Amino acid sequence: MKIISLYQPYATLVVLGFKKFETRGWDTKVRGPLGIHATASMPDWCRELCYKEPFRKALGSVGYDALSLPKGKIVGRVELVNTVRTDMWIAGRMDGDNIEAEWLDEFFYGDYSGGRFAWELANPVRYINPIPAKGSQGFWSFDLPDFVPAVRS
Repeated sequence: MKIISLYQPYATLVVLGFKKFETRGWDTKVRGPLGIHATASMPDWCRELCYKEPFRKALGSVGYDALSLPKGKIVGRVELVNTVRTDMWIAGRMDGDNIEAEWLDEFFYGDYSGGRFAWELANPVRYINPIPAKGSQGFWSFDLPDFVPAVRS
């Protein structure tokens, strides 16, 4: 399976279904199943996000905080269904000069600055027992076991 590594708390927010778009500085033609790997390191700025809204509320709703998030593991999977330029993503979700309320949390979960891409993710699944893996930049491959106990988000 193709895998992509994300810093925490983003990896967990994706597999829980709170983060429906991953923003990147590059586009991709990849579509279909995509494993989500939580990097082994968690920079201070990511740790600090866990204590700010909307991150704190989303993580807390399922019993996570900055110290309990899994790291260095494949935490689940999603379907990568589409990509769109961030300026188009924002334009499609504006109500006058403001982002529509239902998309406000999503806006905080990503970097929607100009020249970037929003990858649309669907069908999030969280693995009950995340799978230890080293990770890598960009897409990488991993042979998952035939059955991985999971919870559909």
